[in-house]
Amino acid sequence: MMKLTKIKIIHFGKLSNLTFSLPSKEIDVFFGENEAGKSTTVAFIKQILFGFYLRSNKAPFFEEYEPLAAVSPMGGSLFFELGGSEFELERLWTKGDKSKKGTLTVKKDGHIVPESLFFDNIQNIDGSFYADSFIFNQDTLAQIMKLTENDLVEQIYYLGAAKSTEFLSLRDKFDKEAGTLFKKLGKKPEVNQLLNKRTDELADLSQKQVEFSDYKVLEDDLNKQRTEYLKVQSEYKENNEKLIAAKDLEQKLASYKKYQALKKEFKEVNFSEKDFDLCQSLVVERKNLLASLEESNSQLKSLQESDFDQKQAEKLLLERSSFVEWKNQLENKKYELDKKKKQREQLVALYPFLKKLEQLDANELQRATQKISSKGNSNKSQFMPWIIGLVVMGAFSWMISPILTLLLFIFVGYLGIKEAKRKASIREDKANLASFVNKYGFDPNKQNFNLVIEKLNQLKEIELDINNFRSDIENLQSKLQNYTVNLGRYLQQSLSLEDVNEALNNLELTLRQQNVLVANKASLIANIESLKNKLEVINNQINDFFLNAKVKTWDEYLKLREAYFINQEQENRLNALSENFKEDQEKLHEILLDENKWQQEIADLKKQNHQLEVDLTKLNQNTAEIKVKMENFANSDEIERQKQEIETTNTQLNTATSKYLAYVLASQIITRALDIASGERLPKMLVASQEYFTLLTNGNYQAINFGKTIKVTDRNSKKIEIKYLSRATKEQLYFALKLSFAKQIQDEINLPILIDDSFVNFDHGRTENIMKLLEQLSQENQIIIFTARKALADALTKHVLTFER
Repeated sequence: MMKLTKIKIIHFGKLSNLTFSLPSKEIDVFFGENEAGKSTTVAFIKQILFGFYLRSNKAPFFEEYEPLAAVSPMGGSLFFELGGSEFELERLWTKGDKSKKGTLTVKKDGHIVPESLFFDNIQNIDGSFYADSFIFNQDTLAQIMKLTENDLVEQIYYLGAAKSTEFLSLRDKFDKEAGTLFKKLGKKPEVNQLLNKRTDELADLSQKQVEFSDYKVLEDDLNKQRTEYLKVQSEYKENNEKLIAAKDLEQKLASYKKYQALKKEFKEVNFSEKDFDLCQSLVVERKNLLASLEESNSQLKSLQESDFDQKQAEKLLLERSSFVEWKNQLENKKYELDKKKKQREQLVALYPFLKKLEQLDANELQRATQKISSKGNSNKSQFMPWIIGLVVMGAFSWMISPILTLLLFIFVGYLGIKEAKRKASIREDKANLASFVNKYGFDPNKQNFNLVIEKLNQLKEIELDINNFRSDIENLQSKLQNYTVNLGRYLQQSLSLEDVNEALNNLELTLRQQNVLVANKASLIANIESLKNKLEVINNQINDFFLNAKVKTWDEYLKLREAYFINQEQENRLNALSENFKEDQEKLHEILLDENKWQQEIADLKKQNHQLEVDLTKLNQNTAEIKVKMENFANSDEIERQKQEIETTNTQLNTATSKYLAYVLASQIITRALDIASGERLPKMLVASQEYFTLLTNGNYQAINFGKTIKVTDRNSKKIEIKYLSRATKEQLYFALKLSFAKQIQDEINLPILIDDSFVNFDHGRTENIMKLLEQLSQENQIIIFTARKALADALTKHVLTFER
C-alpha cells in the first residue's frame, strides 16, 4: 500500500510554511472550521502529484492556488512510503514558468531519481483520473447523475489490459476514420456520396427501361427474393445466437461435470506442513551426520605412519631464507652488472679514445705523452728576418767593403743551414705526433692529459666492478644450484630454479600435515563418539514425528505429504472450475437433471440452422438466376453504358464500404479484446458497489442497475431512477460506486482516498454506516478525511490534525 506520511506546504493559496505528519495507522482526519484550508490542502495533494493550473482539463477540482501574498515559490512536498522506501515529490512554481505545471523533483530515500520510478507504481494516471476515482467532495457529487456502465467500463479499461490507453486511442482513430467514410444521415462522406450517386444512376436506368416490362417483372421478383433473403437471414442470425449461447453452456457443462466428479473424489488429509518441515530438517541433519561419521572413520583409517624425514625437511626449510636471499642478491648483482655495463658504454661513447687506451698502464701513457708533447718549435722561422736583413745589408755594403759583404754572406749561409735543420725537425715532430694520435686516439697538444688519465682510471674502475659482479654472480648461481640439487635429491624429483619455491611450499605443507597427523587422530576419535550421540538423539526425535503422523518410515511420510498436495491441488481445481460457471450454476444444474432434453434442443437448433443455410443458398441462387435473366434484356447501347456506370459506382462503393467495414471491424475487435482483458475487474466492481450501497442504506436498496442511466432496486424489488432519490441517498450511491472502483484497482493503483466534507447531508445513522465501511477499507487503502465537524473528527481517531486559523 502506498501511504502518504507527510505533507509539507511552502506556499499554496492562503497556506504557508505548514507541515503535517501522518504517522497514524488509523484513518487520518484533518479538522478545521470553514475557510481554514481543508479544501486547499486537498487541492495541494492533487496538484503536487499532477501539476498546477490545469483548467484546460475541464475538471472542476483544478483551481488556481497561487499564493495570496506576493511570495515565492509556490508548492511544497509530499512524502510517501512504498515497499520499504520513502519517496518525496517536490513541485515548485515561480513566476515566469510558462508550463504552469511547476518543476517536479522525485527523490527515493533522499536521492533524486527519474519521475517514472514513482509514477510507474500508479500506472502513470493523470489528474482527472485521480480526482474522479479517489477524491470525494461536494463539487463532484453531481457526477452520479450522468454515470453509465460505459463510463465505468472506460475507466476500468484504463487498467484492464496492457497499453489499454493506446488501444482506446487506436479504437477511437478507427471510429473516426469510419466516420469520414460513412454517416447514417451524412452527405459529404464518400460512401454516402456513392450511395446517392448509385441511387441516381439506378433511377436514371429505371427511367430508361420503362419500356422493358419483362425487365420490371424480373426486378420485382428480385426484390421479393431479397426481402425473403433478409427475413431468412434475420432468422438465421437469431437462431445462430441461440446456438452460440448453447455451445457456451455446453463448454461450461463440461467444467461443471468435472467439478462434481472431483468433489466426490475429494478427501481430507491430516497433515502438518510445519511438522513435516521440522522432520525433514532432522532427516537432512541425520544424513549429514552419517556422512560426517563415515568421512571421520575413513579419515581415521587413512591416518598411518609414513617414512617422512622430518629433520631433513626442517633443515631444507630453514635454509629457505638463505635461498631467497641468494636469489635476491643474484637479481641485484645482475642489475648492478647491467648498470656498470651501461656506464662503460656511455663513457666510451663520450670519449672514444678510451677504446685504444683500455689495456695501457697510466705511467706508460704518461711517458709516451711527454715524448710527443710540443717542444715549443714554431712554424715561424727565427732566422728568416736576419737572412733577409743581412742580404740587403750585403747588397749595400758591396759598394763600401767587399770583405764585409763576404762575411755577411758567410753568416747568411750559416743561418740558412740552421733554418733547414729547424724545418727538418718540425717535419719529424709532426710525423711522431701523427703516429701517437693513430696509436692512442688523442692529440696531447689538444687534449688535457689529466682528463685522459682521469677517464682512463674511471674506465678501469668500472671494468674492475664488472669483473667483481661477474664473480659474485657465478658464486650465487653455484649456491642456488647446489640448494636446488639437494632439494631435488630429497624430494626425488628433478627441479629447476623456478620450481624450488613451489616445491618448498609443498614440503612445508607436508610438514604441517605430518605435525597435525597425530593430533587429528585423537580429534577424530572424539568427533566420532560425539556424532554417534547426536545421531541417537535425532533418531529419537524423528521417530516421535513419525508417531504423530502415523507413519513408520520417511518414505511413508513423503507419500502422506504427496497425498496432501494432491488434496490441495484438487481443492484449487475445484475453485478454478467453479469460477467458470459460477453465474450459470443453477442453469447447469437444471440441464444436468435432463441432459438428453437439452441435447435435443441443441440438435434442433443445429437442424434449424442448417435448413436456414440451405434456404439462404437457394435464395442466393434464385437471385443470381434472375440477375442473369435481367442482363439478357439490357441490349441497347444506352442501357449498357448506364449499367457500366452503375458497375463502376458499385466497385467504388464496394471499395469504400470495405474500408469502412474494416475500420468498424477493427474498432469492434479492439473493443472486444478490451472487454476480455477487463472482464474480471468490472463484474467484481459492480458486485462490490452493490454490497457497499446495501450496507450504507441499511438494506433499503438491494441492487444497482446499469444501462443508459443508473437505477437502483429497493427492498421491494422496485427499480427507482436516481432523480427520485434523496440527496443523501444519491451521495451514498456515489460513495459506493467510487469506493468499489478504488477497491478493484488497488492492486494496480493504491493512492490515498481524500474525503473533503462529504458527510454534510448525512444523518447520524448514515454517518455511522459510512464510517464502518471506511474503517473496513482503511485496512488496505489509506483514507484521509477533512471535516469541519469536531465530534466526527474525535469519533474517528485520537490523532486529529487541526488547522489553526
